[in-house]
Amino acid sequence: MNKVIVKINSKQKGSEENVVKMEAVANHHKKGDISYVIYKETNLVDKQETSTMLKIGKDFLALTRSGGVKQQQLFAKGKVSHSDYETPYGKLHMMVKTHRFDIISDVKHHIIKIDYALYINDSWQSDNELVIKIKPAN
Repeated sequence: MNKVIVKINSKQKGSEENVVKMEAVANHHKKGDISYVIYKETNLVDKQETSTMLKIGKDFLALTRSGGVKQQQLFAKGKVSHSDYETPYGKLHMMVKTHRFDIISDVKHHIIKIDYALYINDSWQSDNELVIKIKPAN
């Protein structure tokens, strides 16, 4: 298991752009052609800790969260995926339509770029861009 730095930049597109940035030290390991990146986030409002696992294949990213929030979401170009986003305050049904999924990799660095449409409880919410950068921690 290797330590990596994961940087996430999530941008909601449209008239009012909303940008969320996050950086964490994560554990990284590979099984065959699949990479696993696991890190923890703490919600600043209620101090709930959430563990996040990114399962990265050549043409998909599966995100699994547990703890303060619970969610499983799949991103794959041209695919639609459904999930429930569970928080201490309630549950939302989410649907994601992935329009673009690109991975740019070299020996040590990985950049994942995803464009997707987000629907919550069957209503379109926003078009989004997600950029995930992974590099060695040392």
